[in-house]
Amino acid sequence: MNSEYPIISWKELIKHFKRQSLWVVIEGMVYDVSTYLDKHPGGEEILRKCGAKDATEQFLEYNHSNYARSILASRLVGQLTNEPPPDNYAQLLKQRKQRIKNPYKAITWEELECHNTSDDAWIVIDDDVYDITDFLGQHPGGIKLLLDKAGDDASTFFHRVGHSQSAHKIMGELQVGIIVGIKPKKKEKQQPTNYVLILFIIIVFFVFLYLLLF
Repeated sequence: MNSEYPIISWKELIKHFKRQSLWVVIEGMVYDVSTYLDKHPGGEEILRKCGAKDATEQFLEYNHSNYARSILASRLVGQLTNEPPPDNYAQLLKQRKQRIKNPYKAITWEELECHNTSDDAWIVIDDDVYDITDFLGQHPGGIKLLLDKAGDDASTFFHRVGHSQSAHKIMGELQVGIIVGIKPKKKEKQQPTNYVLILFIIIVFFVFLYLLLF
């Protein structure tokens, strides 16, 4: 995509759905309306519902004036990528909003295990569950260290390294719930049976027996 504006990916857009950082998409362009919420004639709730979403239909429905468009122009962030949104984009956005509303939601170990990718990474630290998806690229120790524990308990790993007050503050903002239930034991992988070796041993045994008897 050739554009004179910064290209905004869906992964970046989904981060900006909160009141203090609210982006909306209108006709393929991304706008930061965070500081316009209390000035919006239709009320801030309309804009907040469109946070991190394509609001083109809602914008055109009200036939906004040239003045309204000029206000938008001053809040331009960039151009939305022409790539389609992830299939689970709406679900991921809903999860992020629920995280803000209820940081003490009960989460099972089975649910936690499903969040183990770079696009959806959760960890447990001292029974609290954190969504670290947006923090992966900011982690001083690198992405891999966190991804290795995604969908699992990272308490031992976390306490092994001394973390600052700033780190604990960030954690508070990332909490999605608390873990409940008993952590299931990981099944040990069984070693595959080597039938060729067993067959070889049997043949050698019978050959030895034959030579011994005859």
